[in-house]
Amino acid sequence: MRKIHVITQKEAVAEEKLKGCTAVVIDVLLATSTIAFLLENNFEPIYAVKDSTQAIELSKQHSEPHILLGETKGESIHGFQYPDPCLIKLSDAKQAAIICSTNGTIAIEKASKANVLFISSLVNGHVIAERINLQQDGSSIVLVCSGNDDRFSMEDFIGAGQIVEHLLRKGSYELSDSSKLAREAYLHAQENSFKELYECETAHLLKRFNFTDSVEFVLRHYETVDVVPLFTDGKIVNDHQKVPTKRL
Repeated sequence: MRKIHVITQKEAVAEEKLKGCTAVVIDVLLATSTIAFLLENNFEPIYAVKDSTQAIELSKQHSEPHILLGETKGESIHGFQYPDPCLIKLSDAKQAAIICSTNGTIAIEKASKANVLFISSLVNGHVIAERINLQQDGSSIVLVCSGNDDRFSMEDFIGAGQIVEHLLRKGSYELSDSSKLAREAYLHAQENSFKELYECETAHLLKRFNFTDSVEFVLRHYETVDVVPLFTDGKIVNDHQKVPTKRL
């Protein structure tokens, strides 16, 4: 029976231990939600890097059309679009995106040694669980909460619980203690229409920087985005192996 683990923040990731595992990085506010909306709006591939310096260097190497998105500790970066899912608009032609962030993109880098690495948020966690359930490799499943700059993040833990709950609806899995608690947190939050997330630390941070609509936008699109972001060969693409599904 496959086991599900939840790591509560990126700083606790033991990178070598992810080899052979299926990992999922979760950063509900903002990075992984933004990545999901980028893919949905014709931005592909997506390059997730740890900071603006790497983003600029990578941008110089790309002659094809692309956009730069990024923030550092919640603050905007000159020359970068803020990585807020509210700001993502449909691209007429497919183009690449380069994104850096304080938490989510660093978590992706730390989890990059996993055998398979997906990117999830509350907007698409249902299809991530579906895709994982289709695997036949028996690998352990490690859900990585990005956290909030070296601290626990409520919304990411709830996002991990979302995947746990959907997996349990589809099959039999062995849960670690953290997975059990994440599932309970998700079920409680869902029952209360995720009201707690309007008062989480990240929500207050976004309000302080005048990005007041992000939480509402993500929750309004809860389980409505059917993309499966897959990290492969150093970039994120939509995993088209996914079987179409209706919301659970």
